[in-house]
Amino acid sequence: MRITVGERSEIRTEITEYISGGLLIPLVLLTPIILWILWQIIGVALRPLQDVTDQLRQQDLKDLNTIDVAGVPREISPLVSALNQMIEDLDAAYARERRFVSDASHELRNPLAALLINVENAIEESQGRESLDTMQSMKTSIQRLTHMVSQLLKLSHFENPMSTQEYDQVDLGQVCERNVDTFRSKADARGLQIELQLPSESCLLMGAESLLSSLLANLLDNAINYCDANCRIRLRCERFENSLLLSVDDSGPGLVADQREKALGRFYRAADTNTPGAGFGFSIVKTIAESHHATVELDQSDIGGLAVRVRFDLG
Repeated sequence: MRITVGERSEIRTEITEYISGGLLIPLVLLTPIILWILWQIIGVALRPLQDVTDQLRQQDLKDLNTIDVAGVPREISPLVSALNQMIEDLDAAYARERRFVSDASHELRNPLAALLINVENAIEESQGRESLDTMQSMKTSIQRLTHMVSQLLKLSHFENPMSTQEYDQVDLGQVCERNVDTFRSKADARGLQIELQLPSESCLLMGAESLLSSLLANLLDNAINYCDANCRIRLRCERFENSLLLSVDDSGPGLVADQREKALGRFYRAADTNTPGAGFGFSIVKTIAESHHATVELDQSDIGGLAVRVRFDLG
């Protein structure tokens, strides 16, 4: 029996379809297994890189350690060596900063204190009015310089990631009460009235009590220094569902909008004031607030002057 050309073509097509169908079914069944094997191979190949990533994530600025190079593939060895060099340089830079702050705290405060004592003695012994005025001017300058050095050292300490602070449950209301008691006599001497408003429930948050006390001290001291006689200063702590709001309002001259935008920066002092200061108070407040995941906002107070709002996120 002879097969025609058309029949040959049909037979060839049927054979091809049979072979293709027979191979396609096993391939479909084997695809998950093939993908799993590929995933395992890629995972094994990238495991050394993942180990390096894990070591980087576990780094603590208070205790920097170089990356273990054992088992690191030759291809990424230069990268790991560069990272280790950067870690060593960073650790050395922090060590230099710690030494500077420690040395500066001793080398700057002591001579300034001695100089101030000598000037005070000279003022007491001075007979001429002209020399007395000169000595008084020197005393004011030394006091301002001493305050500036103290603020600089505080700011350097607060911004240093190597500095250690114990964070625990702190009642912000109690911190407010202690600071109001501390500054009450200074406010009374200037003829100012301090009001403290606290909620009925406690104002608990996770924080460093010493830092929060410094934050409040800077806010109260700033309000007292920039207020005229018979002004009001209101310290208030409010509790919300997921936040605490600490606010210090005064009825003093306050700041205009563009001044409020600049006031949180360093060395800023309003041009229309003669109040002594270094311009670091709000910078210290901002630094401490950021270490507690809080925000600082300056606004117009409803009692006439400046309002400082520090909002702590309890979430």
